[in-house]
Amino acid sequence: MTTLTKPHSGDRKTGKPRLSAVRRRGWKRPFAGIAAMVLGGVIAAWAATREEEPATVLVAVNDVEAGEGLDIADLRVVSAFGVEELDLVTVPEALRGRAAAPISAGTVLTGPMIADTSAWPAPGQAVVAVETTPGMLPDSAGKDALLLVVAEEGDPFPARLHSLGDEEASADARVVELLVVDEDAAGAARAVDAPGTRLVLMAEP
Repeated sequence: MTTLTKPHSGDRKTGKPRLSAVRRRGWKRPFAGIAAMVLGGVIAAWAATREEEPATVLVAVNDVEAGEGLDIADLRVVSAFGVEELDLVTVPEALRGRAAAPISAGTVLTGPMIADTSAWPAPGQAVVAVETTPGMLPDSAGKDALLLVVAEEGDPFPARLHSLGDEEASADARVVELLVVDEDAAGAARAVDAPGTRLVLMAEP
């Protein structure tokens, strides 16, 4: 007598083989793990952003030449992220100092950009203001140009053109600043006031 038995691994109705539940679910596990990692990274980044507080920074509103003092109108206070490692300056520090180097508008102000007022000019140097007259200063002379102060009497004095003054004015009607050796300061100041003095543009050595 033949005894019928139930299929061990098939559908009860059709008798067809079927994949076990373990095998059918197994292919999904790697993808679930990747999705969990991605979601975890997104959540961590969001949490870090939420916990980070913006820092208050000073930004230059206008271009500032080296050696010039900063006015409150030159500054703007803004909030920024990711600047914790910068040596940021406060408003009082900025107003007490001078630009140690040229500062472009839109630049975040940091400690190395601001020199203490007492440090300008540098030891051994002096700044001489010159009210130019027609033909005294070449139009082609730019900032930091090497000049020779030549008067009708006395020896010439080497100088650097530190500031061009009001650049909208012509070269014959400006108050410019010359950087000279402190020992030449008195002689250079007398020379630039003498009639016929010329500021000669020199080639760099």
